[in-house]
Amino acid sequence: MSPFAGDHAATRPGTRDVGLLYRDKQLYFSDTDCRSLVDDFSQFFSDKVHRMRNSIVANVHQLTGPVFTPRQHVGPALTEFSRVTADEVLKVLGSTRIKTSPLDLLPSSLLRESIGVFAPVLAHMANLSFSECCFPPAFKTAQVLPILKKSGLDAAVLSNFRPISNLSTVSNILERLALTRLRRHLHVWLNFSRLQSAYRDGHSTEMALLHVLNGVYTRHRTADALLYSSD
Repeated sequence: MSPFAGDHAATRPGTRDVGLLYRDKQLYFSDTDCRSLVDDFSQFFSDKVHRMRNSIVANVHQLTGPVFTPRQHVGPALTEFSRVTADEVLKVLGSTRIKTSPLDLLPSSLLRESIGVFAPVLAHMANLSFSECCFPPAFKTAQVLPILKKSGLDAAVLSNFRPISNLSTVSNILERLALTRLRRHLHVWLNFSRLQSAYRDGHSTEMALLHVLNGVYTRHRTADALLYSSD
């Protein structure tokens, strides 16, 4: 069911964001059109995931050697997450930009204004989730927003879109709390690569590129042989 079904006032801005079909035209879609559009995108993205999975499996089966060289774990074992406090929830909400999701029962702006009331509740929810090793299924639901990969592409071709998942605010908070604990463990692990750039604070693709260029220039000055692959 489309999130805009039955709400004609929301049809126009919603479809402009979801489809980006016609940027300068005022379009209004019926409930039937909205349902059809949602079903088409849902089927397309589901099929795409299945094709990617099948392709990965086929490529792995074609490999003759090991996919990677296994390394023995060196460092402390992660057996449980540390407890979450209300102060930590306050810090998360204060240091991150959290947008209101259509799935939220409570707007994020109201959540911030009443954080003194909700911080202990969110901390308790996180502790229950971590101790029970269970992420609530309700927080796994996301609003998927198809966005054109770049302007000027044919909006009638579904492959020109990429899906953007918008989770609920509470789901994002729990995710950040868990990520903080995972990072703390991974960074003290002796096998953690110092060259890891993705998903690290203070690191970026620019730093990875600078490292590659520095290696190229260094080898060039020393006349050492250099083999570089962009794969």
